[in-house]
Amino acid sequence: MSCRPPSLAPDASDLLARFAPFDMLDPCARERVLAAARPIHAVRGELLVQQEDCPRGIYLVLDGRVKCFVLSPSGGEKIVRLAEPGSFFGEEAALINRPHVANAQAIGTSELLLVPTAALRTAMVSSTAFSVSMSNRLAEASYDLMSTMQVQFQLSGTQRVAHYLTRLAPEDAERCEIRLDIDKQTIAAQLNLTPETLSRILSQLTRDGMIQPRGRRGMVLSKLSQLRDCAAH
Repeated sequence: MSCRPPSLAPDASDLLARFAPFDMLDPCARERVLAAARPIHAVRGELLVQQEDCPRGIYLVLDGRVKCFVLSPSGGEKIVRLAEPGSFFGEEAALINRPHVANAQAIGTSELLLVPTAALRTAMVSSTAFSVSMSNRLAEASYDLMSTMQVQFQLSGTQRVAHYLTRLAPEDAERCEIRLDIDKQTIAAQLNLTPETLSRILSQLTRDGMIQPRGRRGMVLSKLSQLRDCAAH
């Protein structure tokens, strides 16, 4: 006999298995979480979370992309996380029941699931492996944020851009073609640069022969060894 609640569509029973660490829960536990979850359809530019909002749960991204960002007093935007399909956000506020410290906005049309905090806590109590994995995810997110801050405080703008581009290429490649999945304004916000500064740096890297633009978002990284040296020095 299935443990699926009668209201749950049959084809949705393994939806949470696409999200680590929810895939560590047994099928019945996943279905209980899914039964408590609420689907959200967000249009481009829609604010899903505002800074200082009380947490309702965690947001699982099924499709689309969501940026988590903070604003400076002057209105400048700093992106602290990009949540893509298969990832989630809002867990840090939900688990300690404190207000969100960042805004969350859909970059494009997005489909999400909001898992209420109570359902998340019940799942953590029911599975030690899930609870430990969720704690590890929080630690990794904190480490990634500290690493990002280190890059932004210790590297110049040109080094930040070079570092960003080299991470998109295979480790042992000397030349490769890439396509940027997000617009340059969003990349600039991730790197704590203005769009104008990013454009100037990309133009200089082009003049130096390290990159070659290919259309609106395409790019050839033609001298990756030099680009890596640029990121390091």
